[in-house]
Amino acid sequence: LSLSSIQPTSVTSISNVDSVLHDLVHHITDETEKRICFDILNRHRRIFDISKPTIAKTKLPHVIITADHPPISVRPYYRTIEQRKELQHEVDKLLMDNIVRPSTSPWSSPVILKKKPDGTYRFLVDFRRLNSITKKDAYPQPSAEELIYRLSGHSYFTKLDLKSGYFQIPIVESDKEKTAFVTPDGHYEFNVLAQGLMNAPASFQRVMNNLLATGRWDYVVIYLDDIVIFSHSFEEHKRHVDEILSILDTAHFKVSPPKCTIAANQIEFLGHLITPNTVEPCRDKIKVILDIPSPRTLSQANRFLGKIGYYRKFIPDFARIAAPLHKVTNKTRTKRHEFYWHDEQQAAFEQFKTILTTSPLFLHFPDPSVPFILSTDASLTRIAGVLKQNTSNGLKVCYYKSRLLSDIEQRYSATEREALAIYWCLDQLRTYIGGSSVLIETDHQPLSNMHKKHSFR
Repeated sequence: LSLSSIQPTSVTSISNVDSVLHDLVHHITDETEKRICFDILNRHRRIFDISKPTIAKTKLPHVIITADHPPISVRPYYRTIEQRKELQHEVDKLLMDNIVRPSTSPWSSPVILKKKPDGTYRFLVDFRRLNSITKKDAYPQPSAEELIYRLSGHSYFTKLDLKSGYFQIPIVESDKEKTAFVTPDGHYEFNVLAQGLMNAPASFQRVMNNLLATGRWDYVVIYLDDIVIFSHSFEEHKRHVDEILSILDTAHFKVSPPKCTIAANQIEFLGHLITPNTVEPCRDKIKVILDIPSPRTLSQANRFLGKIGYYRKFIPDFARIAAPLHKVTNKTRTKRHEFYWHDEQQAAFEQFKTILTTSPLFLHFPDPSVPFILSTDASLTRIAGVLKQNTSNGLKVCYYKSRLLSDIEQRYSATEREALAIYWCLDQLRTYIGGSSVLIETDHQPLSNMHKKHSFR
C-alpha cells in the first residue's frame, strides 16, 4: 500500500544550483577543503539540479512477475467532491513529471486519500491485490547495524539522499500496465517504480548495489536511497566523493540537496548520529518518542514499543523495563479488545522516557585491536549482557543486549540460564567480536569454574 504524497516539482535555475552548492559546503571551515569540495560538486552539478525529474539509466529495470494470472481490476473507491479535486490535482502533477501516463490497461488498483494532520491528503495506491499474485524477489536488504558499524573509525562523511529515489527507477515496458491505478475520473499507469509494490525495496537495492559495486563496503554503503561515503582523510574523501558522484551523474540520478551532507565529521544516518568514534540516537527521533502520549489501544502501545525498541542497544537491561509492555502487546488481532493499560505499564512507559532525557545515550564503536569484556547476567525472566572495552581513556561501553526468556527457558536451572546468557550475547554480537579476544564476566560461580573440568577440555 502506498505512494507518498507528491511534492511540487522544484524549479532550480542555474544561479540557484550555484547557491545550493555553496550551501552544501558552507559548514567546511578549512577554505582549501571548501574550495575543493565545491569544485567537485560543480563538476557534477546536474545531479543537484532538481528542476526536472529524470529516469536513471540502468540495466535492471523493475519487473513484476505474475505468471499467467489474469489481470486484476478493482473499481475506484468512492470520493467526495473535495477529495476528487485533490486526487486529480495529485494525478496532474504525476502526469506533468512523466511519472505516470494515461492507461488502457486491463489491470487497475484503487487509490486511497489519507488525510494528514495539517488537513492535506496523502496519495496512496492500494497494490495489495497485485502484490498477492506477484512472485516475491528475495534480494536482501542490508543490516542497519552492519552499515552503521562500517562507518566507525572514519573522519570524513558525505551523505547523499536520492530525490524521490523510486521515481528514478524505470519499469520494464511490458509490466507498466500492471501498475495501472483507477480514479473516479481516469485510468493511469506508472512509468517508474511505484511505492507500495511488493518488490520495490529489493529492486531498488539491487540497482544501487550494482551501480556502486566498486566501492561498496570499502568507502561507500547504501541503504535504499541513502548513500554514505566515508574516508580516513580528506585526500581519500575527495577522490571517493568525486568517483561516486561521477557514477551517479553518468547514470542520470538526482539527489535532494537539503538532505545531503558533504565532507562532515559527523552525519545522521538511519536514525543515528555518527561520529568517528561514537554513535547515538538522533535528537529529533528521541523527541518523537517523548511526544508520544500514554497508549490507549494495542496499536498505539505497539507503536511506542517499536520506536523505543529501535534504540534498545543504548538502554541497559531494556528487556526487564519493557516486560510490562510486552504483557499487553502480545495480543493477536482477534484479541486486541483485551488490551489494558495499568499502573505497571504506565510506570515502564515513564521510566523509558526518563532514561531518554537523563541517561547518557551514546555508545563507543568497538575497536577490534582492543580485547573485549562481555558481562552477562540472567534472572528468572530475562537474560542480558554488556559489551565493553578497557582503553587508555577508561572503560567504554559498546553495546547493551537483553531479551525476555520463553516459557520453556524460564524452566531452565540457574546455571543453564546463565550459560544461555553468555551463548546468546556472543551469538548476537559476533559482528563486533569475531576474531577478537573476549573476557567473559559472570557472577555465577559454577560457570566460572567450568573450564577447569577435565570433561570440558
